[in-house]
Amino acid sequence: MTADSVATGGVSRVGILYGQGSALYTVGRYQEALQRFAEVVSMCPDHYEAWTLQGFSLTADKQYQAAIASFDHALDLNPKYFLAWHGKGHALANLRQFEEAVIYLRRAVRLNPKDHEAWYNLGTALNQLCQYEEALGSFKRSLHINAKDHRAWHNQAIALCGLHAYEQALTTLDHALSLKPNSHYIWSQRGTVLIHLGQYGKAIHCFQVSLTHQVENPNAWYGLARAYAKQGDLDMTLKHLYRTFVLSPYVYRVMAQMDSHFDGLCDHPRFQALIDAGP
Repeated sequence: MTADSVATGGVSRVGILYGQGSALYTVGRYQEALQRFAEVVSMCPDHYEAWTLQGFSLTADKQYQAAIASFDHALDLNPKYFLAWHGKGHALANLRQFEEAVIYLRRAVRLNPKDHEAWYNLGTALNQLCQYEEALGSFKRSLHINAKDHRAWHNQAIALCGLHAYEQALTTLDHALSLKPNSHYIWSQRGTVLIHLGQYGKAIHCFQVSLTHQVENPNAWYGLARAYAKQGDLDMTLKHLYRTFVLSPYVYRVMAQMDSHFDGLCDHPRFQALIDAGP
């Protein structure tokens, strides 16, 4: 069935449903968007744009495997559709399949170098692969197109940290905070950078500000524990490490056992008791 065969009043039923689905996706009503896109592709199976937006809606709904299948349909119909390459790369990154994600995202930005979101997603995937130099290049391309994306500034700072360029990372995070001053994860990353710079008091302040924006943020509690450990304050280290383990009992407990920031305290019986207590 073609779009024209279901036309009503000069506007096709397919067109109406696709427009509704697009609008619902934009405002975050993903389940309703998926209903519209499902109707579109049932009536017009060669509608590669609908298969693509269905894939993005499925990704937003954390249905990553179904999203990849939808993007594959779109690419079968139009192998040069940059947004489908972008979407599949993004879904693969959410599945932590970063090497494959990079392949699709690189193709996306080759097909459309003006897609700042694809450059951003490429940079974040490259960060996960510790390919920091190339990640920096991706974030620069993203920010050249959209300089107000605080996420790109934040992730550019993560790449700079990976390269041990901490002073530059700090400046980058300050710019990110000028765009998004209430971002708990930017404040937390700023605290982490300050620990690397040996500025523990300032780091503590950053983590405390982070917690005012998101109190159930184990990364900030863990950052406080690390900063207090570097100051040799056992009581405050254990207090904040305990809070970290309450919020995230598995990941951070393993991290703490390997973290050199705790080297000065790790042999203390109270530290070992907390680590050994288990969830």
